[in-house]
Amino acid sequence: MTLFSSQTSSDFSLPDDRPSEAQAIAVPELLEERVSPASLLIVHHETATRLILTDFLQPEGYHIYGAADWEAAFEQLQQQAIDLMILDLAISQQAEGGRLGQLLSLYPHIRVVMICDHCSLEDAVNAMKQGAVDFIHEPHGYLQRPFEPDRIRTVVAEALNHPPAAGVPTGDFDELIKLARQCARQSEFDQARKLIGEAMKQAPERPESLTLLGLITECLGDRLEALKLYRAALGLDPTYQPAEANLHRATTNLRARPCFDDAL
Repeated sequence: MTLFSSQTSSDFSLPDDRPSEAQAIAVPELLEERVSPASLLIVHHETATRLILTDFLQPEGYHIYGAADWEAAFEQLQQQAIDLMILDLAISQQAEGGRLGQLLSLYPHIRVVMICDHCSLEDAVNAMKQGAVDFIHEPHGYLQRPFEPDRIRTVVAEALNHPPAAGVPTGDFDELIKLARQCARQSEFDQARKLIGEAMKQAPERPESLTLLGLITECLGDRLEALKLYRAALGLDPTYQPAEANLHRATTNLRARPCFDDAL
């Protein structure tokens, strides 16, 4: 577990030359080297924290993106292939059961480093149990303590070399969506979401992933979140009929149950 502090910094600009292909993941057992810089997503409610972490990490050549809340982070995940997320614990805990488990169900390849201030040892342990690779303590009153940028860089480098979640599914987009539908029909929702996560990584512009995820979310009882997913799918493709049909059903007929047999 790594402890360090934070302070304010000047603004930064995001790189506009982000490669379109998903970044290679280094596997320690094979001693593989990355063929392109890793992509990091810093999710924190304080702009100053996002900026200072970026200032420390950008010289390492990483592609760095930022988000102030979970909705913005979700949008970034649809647009970019992210290798590592530095996630504010407060944002992770916004939903019952925590956001971290949901994140890793959808994106099991992402390494997660948690960060928070005023957090306890119990918070750190719980985050690690849910799948976080490491935990950064951001003490309140950061000006009272010196920066340790080298330790921050070490935390990120070590996390990127951490093996991804076991059993990450493979296949092309259509195969993954087909398998995800089969799992959803059998109520194997965790596996279905993992498959959807891999499909989204391959083709974030396709609306099928969000529509299927909306069906699963609706089956699990969160209709409002499902409506957001259907709308997000239509945002990707306004002509996509399955998303429009499910949005209409879910808003006009509350007794109707989602069906995974419908074509996506």
